[in-house]
Amino acid sequence: DRDVTGVQTCALPISKRFSTPGGTAFTALRDVTMTVEPGRFCAVVGPSGCGKSTTLTLVAGLDRPSEGSVGAGGRPVDGIARGTSFMFQTDALLPWKTVLGNVAMGPLFHGVPKKTALTDAREWLRLVGLAGFENHHPHQLSGGMRKRVSLAAALINEPSVLLMDEPFGALDVQTKAIM
Repeated sequence: DRDVTGVQTCALPISKRFSTPGGTAFTALRDVTMTVEPGRFCAVVGPSGCGKSTTLTLVAGLDRPSEGSVGAGGRPVDGIARGTSFMFQTDALLPWKTVLGNVAMGPLFHGVPKKTALTDAREWLRLVGLAGFENHHPHQLSGGMRKRVSLAAALINEPSVLLMDEPFGALDVQTKAIM
């Protein structure tokens, strides 16, 4: 039942409950089972509040299920896993870092030499159409430009699993097609 290379739930279906401000339990996910084979693109579609973001957060290792377990790349997800990148609904850029610094951060955390990380970050910024904006800070960019910085920051780590939560919401039609 375990695919050693894809993203899958392990053993049991997963459920996730949150405590409400009133102290009661709110069930965001109940008995979810999903497998995504390697090399596949999967879109999870549903109305607001149905658990799409919660599912991605569990696969990313940013939270744990209340019941069941999640696996990615043939291993249980037990915290943030190398090889997985997550592009959030809203950009998660550090406002005090430049665009270049934000994109280079992942490789630097993984021990890549600074010169290599900065060279790679410049290339990813070029690929998403932001060459020339390396020294800007996030507040100096449009919403669509910040989304592209987030995309470059997610892709620079060459993830085997790329999770994207409404990644192109802030982009215009032409830029969406290019991305």
